[in-house]
Amino acid sequence: MTAKLPLRWTAQSASLGRCGGYRHFQLLGEQGKGAERAARLEAVLNRNHRLLVPLRELRDRGLWQPGWQSLRRPAAMQIIPAIDLLDGHCVRLHQGDYDQVTRFSDDPVAQALAWQAQGAERLHLVDLDGARSGQPINDQAVKAITAALSIPVQLGGGVRSAERAEELLACGLDRVILGTVAIEQPQLVAELAGRHPGRVVVGIDAKDGLVATRGWLETSAVRATDLARRFEGSGVAAIVSTDIATDGTLAGPNLEALRAMAEASSIPVIASGGIGCLEHILSLLSIAPLGVEGVIVGRALYDGTVDLAEAIAAVGPERLQDALTSPNGPITV
Repeated sequence: MTAKLPLRWTAQSASLGRCGGYRHFQLLGEQGKGAERAARLEAVLNRNHRLLVPLRELRDRGLWQPGWQSLRRPAAMQIIPAIDLLDGHCVRLHQGDYDQVTRFSDDPVAQALAWQAQGAERLHLVDLDGARSGQPINDQAVKAITAALSIPVQLGGGVRSAERAEELLACGLDRVILGTVAIEQPQLVAELAGRHPGRVVVGIDAKDGLVATRGWLETSAVRATDLARRFEGSGVAAIVSTDIATDGTLAGPNLEALRAMAEASSIPVIASGGIGCLEHILSLLSIAPLGVEGVIVGRALYDGTVDLAEAIAAVGPERLQDALTSPNGPITV
């Protein structure tokens, strides 16, 4: 008796060329007999995309994997909108260049409330003045945002002492992100993480694989993955991994660098940099099983190339696992 074929199939990398880039297919039926027996499949993301696959190929695990790929819990990837603060305004930099500034809003509180209303479960703040000079120029805006929102808020930029971290945590922030101090005083980070479980995050900003510090104005000789390994077992809640070359470009995330970061330690990774469309967010799901559990999205939300509510639905618990090309059909089924 021949075993019944699974109803759903996941294409592996070796077969993506013939699949048009789509990963997930449903079984429509079978045709032929004996050696000519084949299965008719259709892509879930595009019902008009059909394949006829000989059974001998379908059963080749190098080409196809029955069923849906499993992901480490939690299943949902968190979409975290970003607000970059410069002199109290909501802005974005291109590749960290303070000379290439785009101002999006003069009211960061209103912007924060808008992201919350669209379904955001966490907000990411960057104090660009603090990152560059270490001065708390944007504290008034930060306090106003945390007072107005009911969702947790995290902040990075210029947090270079235990006193500054404690001050920010006391003013309503859920998490502080330590970047420059993580490479200059790693023991301080570990001590803070011990005193504030789940509230200390390490920000690792990298250029060509090397850690950049002080608002990306300086580049160290330390590899980003080596710094991540240094905090293994320290109690750090997460690592925000930013690829400077892609930040603000909308050209897509650096998947290779993120994979290396996730494999370097067991600390959860939050991706940052390069997100320009929904496809880019979906592409991160291929490395979600390694521990990439969230993504920070900035310019694409302001430009309108990513809709926050749609993105949250696309990577929520009922989502499709991934899509390597822009879907022609609906993103959910």
